[in-house]
Amino acid sequence: MRKMLTVMSFNIASGKRIDGELELELTAQAIEQGRVDIAGLQEVDRNFSSRSKFWDQAKWLSKRLGMNMAYGPNLIDRGAGGTRPKREYGNAILSHYPIVSSKNHDLSAVETHPENFEPRGMLEAVIEVAGQRFSFYNTHLSLIDEIVDRNLTEILTITAGNPLPQLLVGDFNASPSTKHIQRFSKHFHNAFGAGPYPDTYKKQGDHGQKIDYIFHNDHFESSEAWVVENEASDHVPIVAKIRNLQNYNIF
Repeated sequence: MRKMLTVMSFNIASGKRIDGELELELTAQAIEQGRVDIAGLQEVDRNFSSRSKFWDQAKWLSKRLGMNMAYGPNLIDRGAGGTRPKREYGNAILSHYPIVSSKNHDLSAVETHPENFEPRGMLEAVIEVAGQRFSFYNTHLSLIDEIVDRNLTEILTITAGNPLPQLLVGDFNASPSTKHIQRFSKHFHNAFGAGPYPDTYKKQGDHGQKIDYIFHNDHFESSEAWVVENEASDHVPIVAKIRNLQNYNIF
């Protein structure tokens, strides 16, 4: 009998509740509710600003949950020196299994950057389970339609060159009916299958409210997917049970 791997995607909104109040413990509790083996988190602060009390949120959550951690900053401000660490904002991966290596892929190679441009990236962690390795990707895509399209082109190029089994989670800022998700679904399988897709963003937005995803390639199969009800963020954590198809004993 195969052991399932339980994974989560969660935009934690810098640890702020839906009412804007900071409560990182509630974020940790939401991850615990999912009983996950691996979590991909977006909008994670490291010493970033007073909005998160200059905490290293990735380190705090890793210690609080007893999980290994990889971090990929997309906004970096080294400041003017002094004793305070550099300010970072980006994606994190937490895993109960060993993280063998990690790499942050820059997805911001666009010809022109609009005003108030926010760099985007995709964090990759190579994780080992029972002697077998796979790549776990975590990303947060742009709010600007044409840049989402370019982000996806870069992601498909990166993943196409990787021979390992692949799981990919994140905030895509695009609903299932958009050309972006339709295009991506030709290469990766959605853990929620043909639907119904849950609302994962609690506010109204031009990009829609079904914008967070768990994808996998042909090496994997999703047996179940659901949401975790909580007030930890303006996003809803999504969770899926995944099993490997290529190697019966991988998990």
